[in-house]
Amino acid sequence: MRKKAVWNRSRPKKLGKPKAFNKKSKAYKSAKAKADRRFGSGVSLVKNMFISQAIKKYKPRKKK
Repeated sequence: MRKKAVWNRSRPKKLGKPKAFNKKSKAYKSAKAKADRRFGSGVSLVKNMFISQAIKKYKPRKKK
């Protein structure tokens, strides 16, 4: 049996509420521009997932 697509599943409780992107950051602006070129100017869950993944790749992790 196939798993449901991400956008058809409910949000896991352990993730808590979603947080807004920091729209002033350089990482967001570059990721958003790339997503706009790829997916068009509309808003969608898949596009937001793409942006969040791109921000994670762009931002360096803090060392402990």
